[in-house]
Amino acid sequence: MTLHDPDDFSDFIHIVEENNLDQRYIATLDFCFDAKRLRQAMIKAQLSWSELQSPPVLVIPVWNGPDGARAWQRDNQWIAGWGDAVAAYDGLLSFRQLERNLINERQFRGEDLVLANPTKLRNAASLVRAEQVLLVLASLDYEGAKPLVTITARLYDKTGEMITDILYGDQKTLENFTVNDLDIMRRKIIDKMDESWQMANLINDSETDYITVFLPVTSLKEWASRLNALNEIAMIQSYDIIMLDTRGGQLYLRLAGSQKALQNALSAHRLQLVDNGDRKLINVKDPLSTYQ
Repeated sequence: MTLHDPDDFSDFIHIVEENNLDQRYIATLDFCFDAKRLRQAMIKAQLSWSELQSPPVLVIPVWNGPDGARAWQRDNQWIAGWGDAVAAYDGLLSFRQLERNLINERQFRGEDLVLANPTKLRNAASLVRAEQVLLVLASLDYEGAKPLVTITARLYDKTGEMITDILYGDQKTLENFTVNDLDIMRRKIIDKMDESWQMANLINDSETDYITVFLPVTSLKEWASRLNALNEIAMIQSYDIIMLDTRGGQLYLRLAGSQKALQNALSAHRLQLVDNGDRKLINVKDPLSTYQ
């Protein structure tokens, strides 16, 4: 930023509210920046960044103790802490939680969630229109009089199938744990997910890739809609139209990032990259598919 004036990237300033007083001006202002100019400056400076928002992720915290599994206990430090963490999070992960009401408490019991019941996870994801479910489980046990809490965090797709173990190789058992210990593990889980998503969706001009794709369309309106979607994807630096006929168009894309990142970016526009062997297609996304 020391090489540029912020006005180089400024698009407009919106005055939310303002007050003119003697020798004083008090205002709330929104500064809107031009994304294209800002991205080009970052690429020229050889910076890499992520900006793609993740698909909705439903966070379900569960406490499993000697007296049974709990998912709705208001004064439980593990469960309440996740509510605060989701509310305070400000990043690329789109976290959601279930509304606390009698219907949900009866439908999604702690006993079923501890077992990661696929039907329950699928129903919960459907309620909040989530693409993924993060099940974070704290299990309390005792070694003599010493309390031990084992933390696990597993990510599932919206059908209830497990995608990955977030703490794989890093599962943690806490002895004589405190509220601060639970907060540390909570932040660790969020940080690992955040870092994984950002790394998978880096816009990086040093990782340049070129691919030829075919866009099947049935009308000029659909063709224009597809091109508008590609124009909004930051990692597509440019494209050339090779041919266009009544079946669709063939394009040559220059990417600043990986094809996996392209797949995720396309998913945000309800599109998908399909490799059918002899050529790659960009077409309408299967409604059952999820982000990578």
